[in-house]
Amino acid sequence: MTDNTITSLALPMLKTRLNRLSGDTALDETALLPRLRGGVLTLKKNGIRLTDSADDVCLLVDYAAWRYQNRDQPGEMPQWLRLLRRERFLVDPLEGGETDDP
Repeated sequence: MTDNTITSLALPMLKTRLNRLSGDTALDETALLPRLRGGVLTLKKNGIRLTDSADDVCLLVDYAAWRYQNRDQPGEMPQWLRLLRRERFLVDPLEGGETDDP
């Protein structure tokens, strides 16, 4: 699965989460898609390789929505999102990360 696949699956859900109309494309290229792509990269850096499963798409949407809605506010990631990210990592901790094993 490519990053474009998961972002194309997540974009309509992110728009719904942010109360934007599906036909409103004004922020797609300038704000929403970069947040989704950045979310994929950040989660990969944390050892999570996303799939096109519903759980992974929802995790990406939740993460991107939180980053978009809190872009100008200081503060930590909410506990529910940190736990969701942690639980996803624990499901398959080596899938997206580097390992020294042959």
